[in-house]
Amino acid sequence: MKQILLLMAVIGLTQFSCTKSADCHIDKPTTLEGKWRMISSEDNLAGSLVTKPSSISGDVDIDFMSATLTAGTFDGNTPTNQIFDNDYMVGTDQSMTITDLKITKVEETSWGSEFVDNIRSSQSYSFEAHGRLIIVTTGKTLTFERL
Repeated sequence: MKQILLLMAVIGLTQFSCTKSADCHIDKPTTLEGKWRMISSEDNLAGSLVTKPSSISGDVDIDFMSATLTAGTFDGNTPTNQIFDNDYMVGTDQSMTITDLKITKVEETSWGSEFVDNIRSSQSYSFEAHGRLIIVTTGKTLTFERL
């Protein structure tokens, strides 16, 4: 009887374990380089969290391209606008500076405004597990997932 229970326990564990072809977890990113999609915006003072409303089609996607270890450009799109090449700078302490945002001028959605109204006040960035990029600005914390 004990052997049957042991066998069932081993079979159960292997059924729910990871395989080589399946990702059991997504590691923390190590670089800004690449494409990112904004998934939430949190107010730094109130703590209120905003996610993309289901009524808005399109996303806030940005693509970071490094030129050096401390500087590069990014472009992308919001639900209604195109983001052109913009400069960014980072420090060894994961500080981030984005002083300008070149973008088309079509009326922005509430979701796009969460990005447009805050990205120029970026202060720092960090990475979390599950492939997430966190950009802290003076007013909001913007969370992105790698595409």
